[in-house]
Amino acid sequence: MADSGIIRNQKKILATIHNAKQFQKIGKEFGSFQKHLDGLDKSKNYSLVIKELGKIFKRLGPSSARIFLYSVGEDVQHPTE
Repeated sequence: MADSGIIRNQKKILATIHNAKQFQKIGKEFGSFQKHLDGLDKSKNYSLVIKELGKIFKRLGPSSARIFLYSVGEDVQHPTE
């Protein structure tokens, strides 16, 4: 917490720890995070996947979830709303 070169926000640190544990849990349950994603409803431009990720991971809003999905190779389109 004293290092000014890193994130020092306690909520962000706790969310990072929680999210890492969630990744481990998903890996154990499904074999991989990709297999978990493949089992979710990706219709309607991933809206249900984005909601599910928001329930599983802390401090992950819809925009960040879209960026994450895009970065792992999912075909997420920019929302038209």
